[in-house]
Amino acid sequence: MSIQAYVEQKYKEHTDEFAGCPEFHKIESGEASRDEYDTFIANVFRTHQNSPNFLAFLLALTAPVAFDRVKHNLLEELGIEEEDGESHPALLLALLEGAGLTDRMDELHGMAKETMKALIVEPMFYESLREYGLAAMAEVFSFEYMLAHTSTRIANALREHREIPEDALIWFTHHSEVDIQHAEEALVTIQDYVDYYEFDDEEARDIIDMAMQENVFIKRYFGTHAHARAREMF
Repeated sequence: MSIQAYVEQKYKEHTDEFAGCPEFHKIESGEASRDEYDTFIANVFRTHQNSPNFLAFLLALTAPVAFDRVKHNLLEELGIEEEDGESHPALLLALLEGAGLTDRMDELHGMAKETMKALIVEPMFYESLREYGLAAMAEVFSFEYMLAHTSTRIANALREHREIPEDALIWFTHHSEVDIQHAEEALVTIQDYVDYYEFDDEEARDIIDMAMQENVFIKRYFGTHAHARAREMF
């Protein structure tokens, strides 16, 4: 099995686990409380507010053959690639406004910044930037795969059960439209990275397994307790 196919299999397993967890079911079915919806929205904001920074990091490390592919993705995140486009962080701010959570904006901005800072200053678990780049790529691109398969369901749930207006849900609806292509390209980009930096398959799989040891979708969107419960179920 190629590394591209191996990563896709991992992404599918984690996405299925995420969409099958009780917390996702509550959001989608309308069983979640107002506080649970608001916590979910806040966690989405915290997780993705710094997405251009992560893509810029990956662009610096990506294999030359994939440079234009990742650059296009980054420019789209910044709202530069499309006429009258808005940056994805701006679309996330619109989500907070539509949910009536503007009073938490400074708090959530601060938490997103602290998350980014922690990633930069903590000791590097891997022996080299080559290995760290592959791990980061596997995790960052996993969200594009997951959102390509769940963002429409999430947007529908927030519209119907949380009564968030359509124009505040563009971050989700946009991902449902473009991330299928991005997810496919991301898998190729990971394979290009593995080939360019001359990983053997066993080494690459070990790093990817370590990077995806946790289900980051459940952990980031619903918290560590939900992640632990989901792992007991699956």
